[in-house]
Amino acid sequence: MSLARNDCMTCKVRNCSILKNCDSQTLTNISSYKLSGSIKKGERLFSEGDPVKGIYFIKKGFLKIELNGKVGRPLILSFVGKGTILGHRTNIAHAIHPSSATAASEVHYCYIPGHIFSEILCNSSILKQQILNQLLVDLKLTEKKALNLAHKSVREKIAEALLQIALVYGYEEKKQSFQINFCRQDIADLAGTTKEQVSKVLKELESEKLVKFTAKKFNYINIDALSAISLGNLSSPSTEK
Repeated sequence: MSLARNDCMTCKVRNCSILKNCDSQTLTNISSYKLSGSIKKGERLFSEGDPVKGIYFIKKGFLKIELNGKVGRPLILSFVGKGTILGHRTNIAHAIHPSSATAASEVHYCYIPGHIFSEILCNSSILKQQILNQLLVDLKLTEKKALNLAHKSVREKIAEALLQIALVYGYEEKKQSFQINFCRQDIADLAGTTKEQVSKVLKELESEKLVKFTAKKFNYINIDALSAISLGNLSSPSTEK
């Protein structure tokens, strides 16, 4: 792991993070204390139950946010990419990480110690509001995840998982240049189902020309059709009357 200084004022990733609207003084204060680092695919930024020591801003790469499973497999809450903040959902009474963050690719990040970030936060009303907004987004995503697991069919869950991956990876259907590498087990852990069910549904979606993939690599996803499936508005041809 390498560590180096990095300036928030000139960072392009700032425009897709909670720091986007912060004033120059806040950005200068953060830049003065934060460090940049990197981890390789498969390494963890932190693990569920670890004490929270600071705040992470993801600059490049993708991570799986996971909970320990009860049956030997983790539950992937989400995939996240550049601009994501991690470590912010804690306070004195809850000072441990509620989930793990595992690199799904090489990841570059910035880090600032928690006590310093708290001091900066106290002096920036804009940053406080941005953190609050992010907490509300996190809560909404958690509620949606719970509802999906409880009420959606396997096909709907897998469609939703593919949509989440496409969003994080910035997929643009017009370009048809979507090149990601995801194993069936990762998709299953995100959808809350099994690898066998994922393989079955992916074959159905491929036969319906809604996705295109080779082995672990996806290069096409029909966003509109998968959105309809996720909402329960489009069933498999084999189940239609």
